Amino acid sequence: MKLRLISPLLILLILYAIAGYGQTPQLKVLGAKTEADQKAVSLKSLHIDVQVYGNIATTVMTMSFVNHSSRILEGELTFPMPDGVSISRYALDINGKMRTAVPVEKARATEVFESVEHRVIDPGLLEKVEGNNFRTRIYPFPAHGVRTVMISYEEELRFSEKQQLSYRLPLDYKQAIPEFSLKASVLESNQQPLLAEQPDGSFNFKNKGTTYTAEMQRKDFLPAHGLLINLPEAGTQTTALMQKAGQSFYFLANVFLKVPSRTHHWSNHIGLIWDVSLSGLQRDTAKELALLDGLIREKKDLTIELGLLNNKFSKAGVFEIRNGDWKILREKLSGLVYDGGTDYSKISSGLLKADEYLFFTDGFSGFGNSSVALTKPVYTINSALRADFNKLKEVSAKTGGGFINLNVLSAEQALHQLSREDLQFIGIKNNPQIKELYPALPVRVNGYLSIAGLASSGSEELILQFGYGREVTIERKVRLNAEEQHAGIIDVSRIWAQKKLADMDVNYEQHKEEISELGKQFGLVTRNTSLLVLESVDDYIRYGIEPPQELRVAYDQAMKHQFQIKENRKNGLMKEAIAMAAELKTWWNTVFKPAKYFPKPDVAADLERRAVTTAASSDVVRTTYAAATVRANPGSGEVLFETAIAPNALMGKVAGATVNNGYVEQKKVTIATRTEIIVPEFKSDKEYMKKLKGSVEEAYQQYLAVRKEYLTTPSFYLDVSNWFWQHQDSGRALMILSNLTELDLENAEIYKTLTYKLRETGNTEAELFTSRKVLEWRPMDAQSYRDYALALADCGYYQRALDTLYTVLNKSYSMENASRDSGIEEVVLTEMNNLINLHGIKLNTSKIAQQVKFNFPVDVRVVMNWNKKDTDIDLWVTDPNGEKCFYSHKRTLAGGRISNDITQGYGPEQFMLKKAIKGRYKIEVNYYGDRQLSISGPTTVMAEIYTHYGGRNQERKVIALQLSGEQNNGVFIGEFTF
Repeated sequence: MKLRLISPLLILLILYAIAGYGQTPQLKVLGAKTEADQKAVSLKSLHIDVQVYGNIATTVMTMSFVNHSSRILEGELTFPMPDGVSISRYALDINGKMRTAVPVEKARATEVFESVEHRVIDPGLLEKVEGNNFRTRIYPFPAHGVRTVMISYEEELRFSEKQQLSYRLPLDYKQAIPEFSLKASVLESNQQPLLAEQPDGSFNFKNKGTTYTAEMQRKDFLPAHGLLINLPEAGTQTTALMQKAGQSFYFLANVFLKVPSRTHHWSNHIGLIWDVSLSGLQRDTAKELALLDGLIREKKDLTIELGLLNNKFSKAGVFEIRNGDWKILREKLSGLVYDGGTDYSKISSGLLKADEYLFFTDGFSGFGNSSVALTKPVYTINSALRADFNKLKEVSAKTGGGFINLNVLSAEQALHQLSREDLQFIGIKNNPQIKELYPALPVRVNGYLSIAGLASSGSEELILQFGYGREVTIERKVRLNAEEQHAGIIDVSRIWAQKKLADMDVNYEQHKEEISELGKQFGLVTRNTSLLVLESVDDYIRYGIEPPQELRVAYDQAMKHQFQIKENRKNGLMKEAIAMAAELKTWWNTVFKPAKYFPKPDVAADLERRAVTTAASSDVVRTTYAAATVRANPGSGEVLFETAIAPNALMGKVAGATVNNGYVEQKKVTIATRTEIIVPEFKSDKEYMKKLKGSVEEAYQQYLAVRKEYLTTPSFYLDVSNWFWQHQDSGRALMILSNLTELDLENAEIYKTLTYKLRETGNTEAELFTSRKVLEWRPMDAQSYRDYALALADCGYYQRALDTLYTVLNKSYSMENASRDSGIEEVVLTEMNNLINLHGIKLNTSKIAQQVKFNFPVDVRVVMNWNKKDTDIDLWVTDPNGEKCFYSHKRTLAGGRISNDITQGYGPEQFMLKKAIKGRYKIEVNYYGDRQLSISGPTTVMAEIYTHYGGRNQERKVIALQLSGEQNNGVFIGEFTF
């Protein structure tokens, strides 16, 4: 009997905290099963310290969370940050003391975190996910215990048109905070800062010399307002800070310019691209429409072509606007439905021709490549708090347009920016003493410019050049003098590093290695650099990670004696692959002559064939089985399969399956000489599915009506998309399925589920994209390479598929992952050789070891994998003799074999039979449960059923389904008859 997985319940908690503007922290426990679980974790204390110097604000937030339950929980804290801001410090409490995180390459940090997590000790991880969004993972939250997190970031404050600096801290909490404190300091200021908004009316600045400080401490405090500090006008002064670094100096200079802008003359023919994906519900469309209203009223007469973008791109009309009257267009935009994922690669100038484009979007293209194939100027406009600012800037910069951030601009300010050609910072006059100046690319100067760089000495003079296009029209002089500055107040080098990172991130692929090195050097979280906290010195040594300063002495002493255990790694699976290849050859060359197998009676056996043949009419013969009904028309060559499941068939409940009078779905196939594979099309028994009735159009409206209750539930979109596929509306089915990409950032489990469904439904281009994203996020998993290789093969890229599969055998793995995935080499060898056998004439196989090449077609192959680690699922295949092949009975008398039982990883598990005996084969999966609850919902399984595998008449059927609860009696997923 297989042992069940036993582990603490891991409840994923998501905290959306937005620093600098917008939404404040809101705690939500996901995966909770009871009211008590929903309230298991709460914010115990929040302490905030803000320091403002010049136009730089440093914010430190220390948050403590208490777990009221008697179970161990895992925490995940996700929050967006303002444009250009990166987290520079992260600390987690370890044994009662705050431990500072250290920078580590992102994939490596994830691998180490998960390895340490399995030992149930205290790791912490802070990583940057898509856009300017950050996520921290904490484990464990002890039962009835408290965990504390500290996050710090530097923010470059923006200037208004009046050249007034503002600092904003949202405090819009829904529940009182048991312990709350706030301290704000404005340093080196000659005038008292103004509090435009404050928490409770008692927060006031007091000064000591040129430092102004305000602070408060409260118990059970619910702030009435946020904090908004306006600093005095800067005038036209130029300020500069310097910080010595070796023989050089980092500098930060702020230049204020009062120069009138030139009018931007908008074309009479504008393309309006409106992102109508699901995430559009998070945009401030009222503000967007206000901006559009101002632009149209200013222009008065123009033609606007409207294009709508989600997982596809469609033209929605041409609107002739006269005298600023755009009522029809406005009504059209106000009535739009936001649904589906986003695919920027679908945008086409051929479909939407214009001289200039306004693109309202958040910068995320989760269902397709993010490149935009437009050559005319594109003005990207964002009003969403969670956005990819660099992508928006890249799109506009490549086309000569501009980026408008409605989070920091009013509609009026944004209109002013769109209606004017602002002065640009072009560069500096040649000065060999100044290096690494950022921003390096031309940027718009809307009254001020902040630049940072390296100077060879503490006294230098910069001549900044400004103009329109490449023409220099204005120069400004900046004097750098280290002796006159107070650089110790802020870390100028870190501000410089953030500016350099922002510049490089616009062209990430070209600079990703440099970005990684810079992030590690300055301790900044980047797309490929994370901050990691480990519990002990031994762990830092084990995983080869430099510790924080407080552990440096102990680390050096331990390294000197070299007595700590170092992490073991496995450099490839080639040795195992060669041994497995020999075993497979022996198995394939063995002749099996099975005697009749007589299984023991099983009273509860489900889905066993019960043949009942009746005559239905002179031209139709009907044969009924417990699992399927077959109606054959001898003259037509067609069979109508009414795939069914007997009332007692499932034994356990499948998320997404129901039995109505024993029938699930009807499906037409054509009989030739091939073996037919029958899979049930599962229907959900959830309450929301009962509301989908009538025509597909009526059902879609019913789906929209109920969606608000399940907006972030992946299973909801899976179930509904299945309904539309079963009703032959593939367009809506795919759109609804693509919503999965909008639910969470860089969630590999969701993208794996999506990949499986796309593979099942034949959407190979999208399958390739989603599998590649998983590989980017989880390159430490062998299964990520395999899934990507399968997608490449589905798209006809056989050489790349073969090379990617071979990578699985040659890459380095942690010993934990190698042990977890032991046996994957058998599956990879099978798939590699199948590619070679079917497409060898087109393939270069010279780099593949001869020992692992062989030709072994088989009559039957079934392979299964799933989307979550720490999950135990078994593949069962029962042959016509009633002999079941599974983890504890791996070889059958007929020659069937099953691969290693994988109980903690993603699979795969594989069944093969060289020579099929005649009769019916039944395929089931057995689900022992997983060790985690997450936003991605129940575990999703993908099974591929092949007949005549490796032959020219090879047939395949793919089925992807979600499992719910433990189903120890097996779930029927398909059958075929030889």
